[in-house]
Amino acid sequence: MPVRGLSRWGRKATGAVMGMTLLLAAASCGGSAQGTPSGSPSSSASSSGPVALMLPDDGITLSQSTPLNKWTSFGSSLKKALTAQGFDDDEITSVKSKTLEDQTRAVEDFTKENKDTKNSKATLVLAPVAQPDDATRQYGDYINQSLSVGKDTEGTENTSLTDAKTSSASASSDDARRLRTSLVKAQKAGISVVLVANTIEGYAPDAYVQMSSLREIAHTQATLLANKLDLPHATKANPKHIEILLPSSDATTDKEVFAGIWQVLGPYFKSGAVVSPSGALDSSSTEDSWKSLVIKATDRSAISTEFTKRIGFDDDNGLHPSLDGVLAMNDMMAAAVTDALSDMKYEGSAADINPQITIGGIVDNLAGNKDLKKGKVPDPGKTDSATGDESEADTETQNAKDDPAWPIVTGYGAYLSNITNVVNGRQWSTGLEDRNQYATDTATICKTLANGDKLSSTSSLKLSTTLMDDVKVPTVHESIRSVSASNLKKTLIDPGYIRPADAGL
Repeated sequence: MPVRGLSRWGRKATGAVMGMTLLLAAASCGGSAQGTPSGSPSSSASSSGPVALMLPDDGITLSQSTPLNKWTSFGSSLKKALTAQGFDDDEITSVKSKTLEDQTRAVEDFTKENKDTKNSKATLVLAPVAQPDDATRQYGDYINQSLSVGKDTEGTENTSLTDAKTSSASASSDDARRLRTSLVKAQKAGISVVLVANTIEGYAPDAYVQMSSLREIAHTQATLLANKLDLPHATKANPKHIEILLPSSDATTDKEVFAGIWQVLGPYFKSGAVVSPSGALDSSSTEDSWKSLVIKATDRSAISTEFTKRIGFDDDNGLHPSLDGVLAMNDMMAAAVTDALSDMKYEGSAADINPQITIGGIVDNLAGNKDLKKGKVPDPGKTDSATGDESEADTETQNAKDDPAWPIVTGYGAYLSNITNVVNGRQWSTGLEDRNQYATDTATICKTLANGDKLSSTSSLKLSTTLMDDVKVPTVHESIRSVSASNLKKTLIDPGYIRPADAGL
């Protein structure tokens, strides 16, 4: 008798298979709801843990006359880098703070939420809020600063208005001390702390992302000038003319900035291979000769006027003092210098000076010198046998000539308003931090710490150490990105720091 359906046994077997299929489907659906989101690395929230980004609030900037190095941009780059490392978007929180007090509260809240985390380790990335002066702001947000910590001052009162500045500094120190206390508690609760740029007196984080100091920026520009102007071949009989401008800050900062410059250019001034058109520096100058270089003016027009007077330009005779290089420190100062040079009718551009020596070539030659401050300074060329009197007479004769050739002008900050001047050679160089690389470094540190691994075993990190509170803290530091027309596309456009239109391309 033909069988048109399944037997009783067959129906039972089929039912069992269908039941198992439904159970597996249900389990699969349940797992999908709680598992890793599609497209995310498998090692996400459960293995990487929560991470908080606590950065200063740099506000909204509409002006193009500001540095590219902004905290908001770093935060965006870092979040992308963390996601690439496998951190879940839902586990990454960003907190912007205007004061140390706000940061302290944020640290305390994060510690309470993640105290004694069982399944994964929490990580805190923090750049302490600093209060840079107007001159320091011209370089961008990432300048390394150290926050001093005050002692307990309970019971003290202001006794006069003259104590206002001291009182403000004391309040800031007290806020730094409270933040330090909160960070120590966070570490005791099992949270890894990574400090970025700014440090706190008496505090040792688990890792430190060290960005550039003003001294390093100054040293870098001096090194670029020395190479571009081929100073090792300059002589007392045929010197190079370099003017140095120091934006006015406090005395300690101004002295430190000049020390970075003098380490490179000092030997050339001493030998007579380099002279100062203004006479502010000469062969008898020392590392303490910085005061004569400080420019107290803060607006672009006033700086231009001061620069014109300083180099001795005279409208009446129309003679252009010889200028081979101007070390302007930041892009605001550089813009003021190029304004003045245009008004004085200097001609040409940086492209006319040693065109075979490019900034890319200089950087390649310095490759491997992670800390430029420790790089070797080229020896000045030997002077000829002329007597001192004859050399001075020659210099006076040269100064009396009309020399309208456009000089090398260096700056820092990569202001959008200056980019076209860099493209056309009016400003030879600018500079900035490699934000994307710092973000990658920081994310790698966070991933390594969250996994409980040693940073020293991570081959992708170029580690050194910084002594903090008698502890050798693992430290990453990237060299400044120096930019000129020859490498602008590679250093600014390709990484996405600016658009081609910003450069007029």
